[in-house]
Amino acid sequence: MKFDFSDVDSFFDQGYAEVKAVEEKVGKEAVDYAVKNGSYQNQTGTLRKSNKYSVEDDGLELRNEAEYASFVESKGYEVLTGAALFAERRLKEEIK
Repeated sequence: MKFDFSDVDSFFDQGYAEVKAVEEKVGKEAVDYAVKNGSYQNQTGTLRKSNKYSVEDDGLELRNEAEYASFVESKGYEVLTGAALFAERRLKEEIK
């Protein structure tokens, strides 16, 4: 008995594209969240402009490209951690 699974690949490709689209949307929302909710003084604007996201094959990545971002967070200020928690919550809401 032979089976034709040629349509299965397109089914998975479509699902993968839908998940990537949601990750793109949530990544942008998370960066916006980080910009709006950063609890530090925005003296130069660099820290807020350095919040970035990318969608990789294995998921959504949030990062702050300023080398001193972790130092600011270690002092108790909100830079990106809250945005990461926000993104996790939003992804759970969007991908059920």
